[in-house]
Amino acid sequence: MATRKLRAFKNWMKSQHVECSDALDVVVTTNSSAVSVRALCDLNVGDLVATIPKESCLTVKTSGARQMIEESELEGILALAVVIMYERSLGPLSPWFGYLQLIPYSEPIPLLWSLSQIDSLLAGTELHKADS
Repeated sequence: MATRKLRAFKNWMKSQHVECSDALDVVVTTNSSAVSVRALCDLNVGDLVATIPKESCLTVKTSGARQMIEESELEGILALAVVIMYERSLGPLSPWFGYLQLIPYSEPIPLLWSLSQIDSLLAGTELHKADS
């Protein structure tokens, strides 16, 4: 499944005129089925690794939900969350479908963890000490 999504993403990149350097490899991580980008060689400050046209970036301005978001006066991360929800709801009809398939539907963040998860997952870290 991850390989099919990666292929769809690479096809989406071509259709959107996104160009990646030969120094990069977009791969499926074997253990987690996550997609990642890795450098195939050392990169230097200033090396061009990708060219992405502005119209290929998923933003409020490029989303089909733009008018609704602007009329609701949503901004920042909340507006972007609505953009992602809207475009995902379109499925294959969304211009970003090939890209959106790679984004996880949820991310476990410490803010939403239970106290037992915080104690077990953050024990011994600076973040765990910050809440004490």
